[in-house]
Parts: sequence; structure tokens; C-alpha cells
Amino acid sequence: MSEATTLLQPKKKATIPRLVSLEDYFRAEEKSLYKNEYHNGIILKMAGAKLPHNRLASRTISYLTIFVEDNDFDYIVSNSDTKIRIEDFNKIVYPDAVVICEKPDYYKGRLDTITNPTIIIEVLSPSTKEHDSNLKFDMYRTLPSFKEYVLIHQERKRVSVYSKQPNNTWILADYDGNDAIAIVHNMHDCPLPLKRLYHRMEE
Repeated sequence: MSEATTLLQPKKKATIPRLVSLEDYFRAEEKSLYKNEYHNGIILKMAGAKLPHNRLASRTISYLTIFVEDNDFDYIVSNSDTKIRIEDFNKIVYPDAVVICEKPDYYKGRLDTITNPTIIIEVLSPSTKEHDSNLKFDMYRTLPSFKEYVLIHQERKRVSVYSKQPNNTWILADYDGNDAIAIVHNMHDCPLPLKRLYHRMEE
């Protein structure tokens, strides 16, 4: 087909996403084989995480869970199957891990969706690190219960911890290298040793 002929072809109309209600989203999600997030009326399928991402997430959850159980704290550590409702942005998202330090506040009684996370953990994949570090953090900060954001870097041995202060500002602490031990302050200074977290991750 010549260039001139191509230019004469009618342009395809841009597809407008069909907006769905939260109720329809939840009904679809219960039957779905994949995880999907809800973004102000639009359902977005989540990309499957690769093995390094899953290993870091699993290890982090394990260390947090052991710390809670060893100290008999009344906290709940949950994995990426727990959804978070962000009311101000009309979103439902899946974090990589979450810690609830009080009685869970279930969104409309749904046991799979909470509104009161205290600590949120995200493993930074190359394709999502900018979104998780910036826009997602902005959205999470609208949740009154949210006090700490733990970012596990995948491409280097680094853990970044954002901690909320009494004046509503946030302080960032970066922990780098094998000898570093990240501190999760809102879990009674729970330690996350990077040497163990990233053990054999180069393989």
C-alpha cells in the first residue's frame, strides 16, 4: 500500500475505557484468575511479578511476621493478596505487603480489602519503581492510619524507609549494602538485615 493510499484510510477512533462500579469490580475480581486494580472506574490488570521480586517480598514478610510473633505484638502482617481502598482517589490497589497495627478496618465488611494500613511495603521493580516511589506514595499518604513506607530495591542492596513525623512531615532513611540493617520504626524498631534479605539474590 502506497503512502498516499495509507493517508486516505480512515483513522481508527481511540478506544474509551468502559467505566465500572466498585461493586462490579469486586464481583469480577472474585472470579478472576489474575489480580486487577481499580482506578476510578477503570479496571487494570496487574503484571505478574518475576522471581527476584517475589523472593524479596516473601523474605520481608517472613522477617516481619517472625518479629511480631517472637515479641507477641498484636499486629497483622499480610501479603499481596490484601487490597487497600484509597477513598480520596477512588482506587483499590494491591501492595506487596502490609502491616496493620490496630483492629482491621474492612472496606464495607469485605475481608479482602482494608482501609487502615499502618506500614506498606513495596518491592521496586524496574518498570514500577518511579510510580511506587512517587505517585503511589502520594496516594497512600491520604490514608490517616498510614505511618511508614518501606521500599525494597530490586536492582541494588538498598531499603528506603519513609517515616511519618508528628508534624505530618516524612523523613527518609536509606540503608545500603550488606552490613546495613533497616529499621521499621512503627513496629517497635523492627530490624530488617539487608544481608539476610538479599542473601543469594545474585543467583
